[in-house]
Amino acid sequence: MSKENVILIDYDAPDDWEFHKAIEKATGDKWRVYKAVSNENHGGVLQKLIRYAKYFLVPMKIAKDHKNYNKVLAWQQFYGLILAFYFRMFHVQDVPEIVVLTFIYKPKKSFVGKVYDKFMRYIVTSGYIRYFVVFSESEKKRYADHFDVPEARFVFETLGYEDKTQEVPTCSSDNFYLAAGRSNRDYKFLVDAWSKRKEHLKIICDTLSLKSTPDNIEILADCHDNDFFRELAKCKAVIVPLEDTHISSGQLVIIQAMMYEKPVVVTENDTVKDYVDTGRIGLVIKKTEEDLSAAIAALSNETYYKEMSAAERRQYENKFSVYAMGTAIGKLLN
Repeated sequence: MSKENVILIDYDAPDDWEFHKAIEKATGDKWRVYKAVSNENHGGVLQKLIRYAKYFLVPMKIAKDHKNYNKVLAWQQFYGLILAFYFRMFHVQDVPEIVVLTFIYKPKKSFVGKVYDKFMRYIVTSGYIRYFVVFSESEKKRYADHFDVPEARFVFETLGYEDKTQEVPTCSSDNFYLAAGRSNRDYKFLVDAWSKRKEHLKIICDTLSLKSTPDNIEILADCHDNDFFRELAKCKAVIVPLEDTHISSGQLVIIQAMMYEKPVVVTENDTVKDYVDTGRIGLVIKKTEEDLSAAIAALSNETYYKEMSAAERRQYENKFSVYAMGTAIGKLLN
């Protein structure tokens, strides 16, 4: 029986997924998309336990039938990482080649963090993963130094995303600003700074809990899929306040903003320079009220706003489409 190639994802990608098409064209091989949805469970304790359980159960199924697989591309990093964990723990031979597509690691100082670090080291140094794909150039050396493995094991590719503008078209601005995302966000800074402004801000995050918010700030805790894109399509611009300056984060929302021709304002971070050409395609600012105010003032210039909006859409089409990403990853897999 011939071995198959599989892409492990944690969300419900479309049947005609552009990434899948690009992978097959670039590699010249057939790939099966294995959908194991887990990214919706970020709320209470029970939901988190269900999500973590899937991280272990899905790789277990692949590990059990490992001789049937040639290559495994893990878009959800924990599906690939824990698969390698099983292989190392049980000294499995004749295993498929694993590529972890979205490797992100943030050290934690607590006791649990120390245990997590040992767990990750056990996996990263296992030799069972061929490549760890990261979404910023700066991460390669940092991760190689942290885990004491060759830098060549980490490969930088830019993130891509499926074009949603046909399904949820862009429209004229409702004159509100939008912030979205969970990972590495500094919403405390944003809420404090925005409380002194007059413009309306919507924050889409299902894990954000605030005791009180100013009248001009609205928290949307249950806004997913097309509901999110409808808000994105209507907003004036997107704000991305990042907490840790070294952690890879914010790229997805940045690309989605570009997709909808919405100028993006993002606070300084090692990763964003690979995505934002500040002043022309988005604005990278210091995390201060003064810089945030200056960015909002700059976007009030209608000509500048329209020029940036158009440039962002071109950048998305040329560099950040999911097909472009699939082509790059396909070449890596070869």
